[in-house]
Order: sequence, then C-alpha cells, then structure tokens
Amino acid sequence: MKAIGIDSGKKGCIVTLDSETHVATWLDLPWRDDGVLHLGILNAKLKPYWSGMIYLEKIHGRSGWGATSVFNFGVNYGQLLCWLYDKPHTLISPKKWQYLAHIGASGNTPKDKSYQTFTRLNPSTHIPKKKDGLIDAFHIARFGLLFSGETFRDDWAFKEL
Repeated sequence: MKAIGIDSGKKGCIVTLDSETHVATWLDLPWRDDGVLHLGILNAKLKPYWSGMIYLEKIHGRSGWGATSVFNFGVNYGQLLCWLYDKPHTLISPKKWQYLAHIGASGNTPKDKSYQTFTRLNPSTHIPKKKDGLIDAFHIARFGLLFSGETFRDDWAFKEL
C-alpha cells in the first residue's frame, strides 16, 4: 500500500511511503522563479507514484503574517487543491498528525518533536533538521498508513526524486 504525504509550506515536500517495498520517495515542492508552484514538474516526476491515498496538510493563515504572505500562501495551497481534484485525497490538520507523530517526543517546538521522532523511527537515515518539510511530509504519510490500518515496519529507505 502507498500513502502520500504533502507538507504544503514554502519548504514543503511530498513523501510517498510504499509499505511493500519499504521505500520512501521524496520531492521538495518545486517553485518557479515567480514563487508559484511548478505543477508541470510535479506531474512529470510524481506520475509513477500516484496510487494510494494522498494526505495534504490542511493549513490556514496565522496571526502575525502580512496580508501579502497570507494571500500568496493561499494561492499556492489552492493550486495544490486543484492539482489533487481528480486524485484520492484527504485533508489532515497539523494537530491530528502531530498528535500521533509526537508520542514520546520532547522538545520546545513541534519541529523539534517531529525531528526527534523521525530520527527515532529511521535510525539508518540521516536527514538534516533543516529539511523539516520532508520530515513533516513523512509524518503525514505515515499517519495515512496507520489511519488506513496498514501494518509496516519503520526505518525506511529514502530515495530523492
């Protein structure tokens, strides 16, 4: 079974977990020079991986963001939603996947907890902490596998697209 997790932030990433091959493929969200998602690259690189459920992090603007930032973020999030319209997908709130991902983790921020849990689940893989989009997308996809009742083992083999 495959589950695809998408962290839609500026440092966002898409991670596909395949419980049969035990491979986690990932792709940083590609951005055009004008700051808009490059959907052509997404389609070209991810077409072979579109099977299974897709889990997109449900987001919203945050206090302290400027109007332009919120608008641009909304445009890109809307593009992802439109891109997914004909694919099986569900929106998942950060609180939902973080609740599961952060069990047993300590840290000052959600990013710290996510990184700590990621390194515990994948001791053979070294992904730097600054790749928080990949780490969050991994946790979102892993939530999808668990939510669907799939049994699998952790310590995934990571492959960049």
